Amino acid sequence: MRKIIFVLMAVCSFAGYAQKLDNMNTIIIDYDNPKKYEIGGIEVSGNDFTPTNIIILVSGLRAGQTVTVPGDGISLAIEKLWKQGRFSDIEIGINKIIEDKIFLAIAVKERPRLSKYSIKGLRKGETNNIRDEITLQKNQLITEDLINATRREIKEYFFEKGYYAVKTTFIREADEKKPNYQILRIDINRGNKVKLQDIVFEGNSSIEDKKLRKLLKPKRMYKKVNIFASSKFVKDDYDESKPLILQKYSTLGYRDASMLYDSIVPITEDRVEVRIGINEGRKYYFRNITWTGNTKYRTSLLDTLLGIKRGEVYDQSRLESKLFMSENGFDISSLYLDDGYLFFNVNPVEVLVEGDSIDLEMRIYEGKQATVNRVTIVGNDKTSDFVAMRVIRTRPGDKFSRSDIQRSLRELAQLGFFDPEGLDVNPQPNPQNGTVDIEYKVTEKPSDQIEASGGWGGFGGFVGTLGLTLNNFSSRKIFQKGGWDPIPAGDGQKLSLRAQSNGPQFQGYNFSFTEPWLGGKKPNSLSVSLFHNVQSTFSFEKNRPKFTTSGATIGFGKQLKFPDDYFSFQSSVTYQRYGLNDWANFGAAELGFTNGVANNLSFTNTLARNSTNHPIYPTEGSTFSASIQLTPPFSLLSNKKDFTDRTLSPQDRFEWIELVKTKFSGQWFLGIGEGKRKLVIAPAYRFGAVSAWNQDVGQSPFELFRVGGSGLSNFVLYGTDIISQRGYDEGRVSDPAQGQQGLPIFTKYSLEVRYPLTVGQSSTIYAQTFVEAGNAYQNFEQFNPFDVRRAGGVGVRLFLPMFGLLGVDYAWPLDPLPGQPGGQFHFFIGQQF
Repeated sequence: MRKIIFVLMAVCSFAGYAQKLDNMNTIIIDYDNPKKYEIGGIEVSGNDFTPTNIIILVSGLRAGQTVTVPGDGISLAIEKLWKQGRFSDIEIGINKIIEDKIFLAIAVKERPRLSKYSIKGLRKGETNNIRDEITLQKNQLITEDLINATRREIKEYFFEKGYYAVKTTFIREADEKKPNYQILRIDINRGNKVKLQDIVFEGNSSIEDKKLRKLLKPKRMYKKVNIFASSKFVKDDYDESKPLILQKYSTLGYRDASMLYDSIVPITEDRVEVRIGINEGRKYYFRNITWTGNTKYRTSLLDTLLGIKRGEVYDQSRLESKLFMSENGFDISSLYLDDGYLFFNVNPVEVLVEGDSIDLEMRIYEGKQATVNRVTIVGNDKTSDFVAMRVIRTRPGDKFSRSDIQRSLRELAQLGFFDPEGLDVNPQPNPQNGTVDIEYKVTEKPSDQIEASGGWGGFGGFVGTLGLTLNNFSSRKIFQKGGWDPIPAGDGQKLSLRAQSNGPQFQGYNFSFTEPWLGGKKPNSLSVSLFHNVQSTFSFEKNRPKFTTSGATIGFGKQLKFPDDYFSFQSSVTYQRYGLNDWANFGAAELGFTNGVANNLSFTNTLARNSTNHPIYPTEGSTFSASIQLTPPFSLLSNKKDFTDRTLSPQDRFEWIELVKTKFSGQWFLGIGEGKRKLVIAPAYRFGAVSAWNQDVGQSPFELFRVGGSGLSNFVLYGTDIISQRGYDEGRVSDPAQGQQGLPIFTKYSLEVRYPLTVGQSSTIYAQTFVEAGNAYQNFEQFNPFDVRRAGGVGVRLFLPMFGLLGVDYAWPLDPLPGQPGGQFHFFIGQQF
């Protein structure tokens, strides 16, 4: 009876966590007398994916091994296999016993594998994001650990987004097409975003609750009205803003302030309350400040630059700003670093704290002046090294200067080939020999632009535009082997091709080329452009009325060093030929000039200054331009024509156009706030005037100013300067009746307030609100800078590297013209002001 009972126990012990082996022979083993056997062989069954030799190896059993039956050897083998996590059932049984040899059989049932999975309960975009976050892969073993890990990944993803009550359900279904494979159905209910019910402060007596709340994210509580702030609570954003509380206390002299606790208390499933305890400590003041180690600069100069007086509140952030790298460059470190003292260091030491007063000793280590050893640039995969290196101000052998590095970064950004946000510099000092290697890091961005657009032009018709602008062209590589990739590029030259048309009514063709460094040694530019325009009535007749403009321009530019090196000078000569054939839609028609040819040979000199810190969204600096355009005084150089004769035909009178044209434009940028996303206030002013050399000849009907509208009209109109005046129809400020005629004088004021929505390599988007005023005048007797038409509005600008700067504004005229609609939209391509 005892032996029969043992047989049942033996089967159970060998089965472990698994089902019994099938077709097993009945073998009776004496439980009271364990016997040692030599394993004669091992068979494995049920393993579709796991190799047999691996199962035997992991079990620890092998042929020739001696085992005791019954004993712990078999149970230990089952335990080892179970720990692998690959099997849902394991059984080890006895196949047969021949004398002192035992033959074992291992039967396993492998866990199912993942065939595929699906997610429901989310929008398509969120579903795709979740797929990127979780680590599920086909053919993975489906275990509880896998399910729990996936649930954890989903929860962490939504937790970062502010969803704290995420519920995830997993349903496993057998895949009928693939044995031992399962399909995982994941149902996600993310719930509602957690919102902030309230922030409760305790211990703050010096700073009001509402001022502390403004420092934290989110900036508004649930059910509080603030259209510019959200009450959605995201812990990462909250943790990021939390240090601002102690920073605020530090600026007020509470250097010992500490946060005793902060806790996030759930109120409901989608509401939390934040509780913060503060220990303010004592308020401190500056007392005595002394300097040691300064031999280069006298103490009085350092005191003046530091600008901290005895008795002022102990503001740690202000102290650090005055010592190290203030935004305006007026700090102690800049003073030394701009004079080559790269190894300079200043350490403010509190030598005495007495009551509420602190004495500081500024311990300076000046070191030796460093010289620049090597200058390298990395990251310019497209732009040639010499294009970047020629604008860098730090040169080997020069004395190290921090301001030169900052200016170099600005110049690299102004090239337009590199992402301004990706610019960086890595100085590598060599204290042993007093030199420094400087490595500039850049990130290429797309700079070439393709224009394929359509819009409504000044004639009220649809104008199509096709253009290609290569801002980083290389004429040197045109005939160079391997230079086309896919176009010759990298030398910083600019090539532009543009064609516009709306059929027979308007056609325009333009070609231009600019070499910014003529000769390659100095920033002297050469530019050449050719153009041809046809304006006509909407007719296909050969002799239809039309106005043609053809011409060419060649210009030379130079970077100046006086008054400073932000200045540049440009000189150009332009020839334009105007052809009129029964053309009455122009200012010359009032003079009876509807047929004939006029020639314009003019010389233009332009003085400009640009100190902005960013080509698309500047937050500091200014830009201005003053130009004068002159034609030779043909009437004064020849007496072949009597210009006092009022019967002289317009063709003869304006065969060679005479004029003196002056223009001025200026814009300033003031950034408010910290970091890259600054609010910017940008006031601007423009002025232009055209006068004649000879009053007997009279005012030229060409080269006048047409004011009103977007200033774009979606086409290039030679012979007229188009000036934007938002809120009014195209050209209606200078010509209220038709919008076609120009006037000799204009003035314009504008004020924009901009805020960036995103600033990056792929795109820059900013919103703006603006007010502006302007007008055009027939002569200086009528000129009145306060007699203007005003407008205001809002808009947005989008910069895409492939298409340039695009914009749309909605403006309301404050001094509407008769028949003028209320507000209207304006569309822009390129910078406008």
